[in-house]
Amino acid sequence: MPFDPKKFVELSKQLQNGTTEAHYRTLINRAYYGAFGYIRDCLGVAVVEMSVHRKVIESLKRSSSISEKKAGKSLERLFKKRKEADYDYRIEVKQHSCSYCISEAEEIIKLFEQSNQ
Repeated sequence: MPFDPKKFVELSKQLQNGTTEAHYRTLINRAYYGAFGYIRDCLGVAVVEMSVHRKVIESLKRSSSISEKKAGKSLERLFKKRKEADYDYRIEVKQHSCSYCISEAEEIIKLFEQSNQ
């Protein structure tokens, strides 16, 4: 049975119970990949010359659907948060940004699904 990337968003909610920066960074990563993976699969985007992340974001932002454009802009913001959490160890990740990232991932999925009903 194929894996549903939206399960990563559910996992990120479980990680909210954690109290370490490692929990927070992992939570942000999983929230992003839940939204990104779900949309990438729905769009059928495979690895291409450009970054697959950039390809998915740009596909949404260029859509004729207002909901998909909003989802693309939000996914781009969440992508930046994910990159900071994964690679910028000089900044401290705060717990309050975790709730934002989960809400953002859920909203991105909702916007995408609204435009594809």
